[in-house]
Amino acid sequence: MDLIIDFDKIKDPSKREWLINSLKLMQISFQTIEKPQTVAQYNKDLEKGDAEIEKGEYTTATDLKAEASKW
Repeated sequence: MDLIIDFDKIKDPSKREWLINSLKLMQISFQTIEKPQTVAQYNKDLEKGDAEIEKGEYTTATDLKAEASKW
């Protein structure tokens, strides 16, 4: 018997990842139900991304390399 999880109802990505990792660690089999993204949601996500870029809320490849070298 498989556990069926509707990941669309788990809004926090960190909670989703924690749940998946926990189930895998406990070797509990599961299936996911994911609904495809609508065109409207896709466009909304693109607009949100564009707004972040316009506000300067982004990381350049150079900045990311510099940050990663500190890890």
